[in-house]
Amino acid sequence: MRIAIVGAGKSGLFLAEELMHAHELTLIDYRYDHVERARVEYPDINVIHGDACEPEVLHFAEIGTQDLAIAVTGDDEDNLVVAMLSKHFGTKTVFARINHPRNEWLFTKEWGVDVAVSSTAVMLSLVEKEIGLGDLVTLLRLQADNVEIEEIKLPSDAGVVGKRLAELSLPTGTHVMAILCEEGLRVASGDTLLAAGDELLIINQGVEEFAVREALGLKPVETTQPTVTEETGH
Repeated sequence: MRIAIVGAGKSGLFLAEELMHAHELTLIDYRYDHVERARVEYPDINVIHGDACEPEVLHFAEIGTQDLAIAVTGDDEDNLVVAMLSKHFGTKTVFARINHPRNEWLFTKEWGVDVAVSSTAVMLSLVEKEIGLGDLVTLLRLQADNVEIEEIKLPSDAGVVGKRLAELSLPTGTHVMAILCEEGLRVASGDTLLAAGDELLIINQGVEEFAVREALGLKPVETTQPTVTEETGH
């Protein structure tokens, strides 16, 4: 897969390092020192010095031939401009980072954003989900103790089907980060309506799986009991 990453800061370099071994990457940044650092540390990545908000720079980067564009600059306005221009040039899918939660309402498909996320770790998990790679737990590389990532698919008889996330009583330390459904990937919010077949990406800290399943109205996981055969003596 061809992937263009706009922004060579900590977030952009983290994503580049994780994805470079399996994909053809292009990294774009207007800051000369960041570009030089990226070229030294990742010589196999195509690094371009330029402002990605300028159409000429994206045209030079062949953004229209990219399968995925990821805008992770520290400026929400820049990320939106990059998303809009990338879609204009024909990029198939665009992920964009939200730096300030108050701007979340702008990050829509009308602005060219297919998936908007406010955490680089969540963005990486969504990228990996989109392209079908590996184990999310390993790829997220969470640096917190006692933190687990779970993927739980809701059956039709789950108690939370038809409810909104804000209505759930999840255990303290449990959060639904994203949802994979028929329409694609969605960043979870309080207004998100749950449906049968939704696959929830859940992060929890110090919470047993049975407690999470109980909160979601799921039946306990059945365990197979060994069969004991009684023998009669002679």
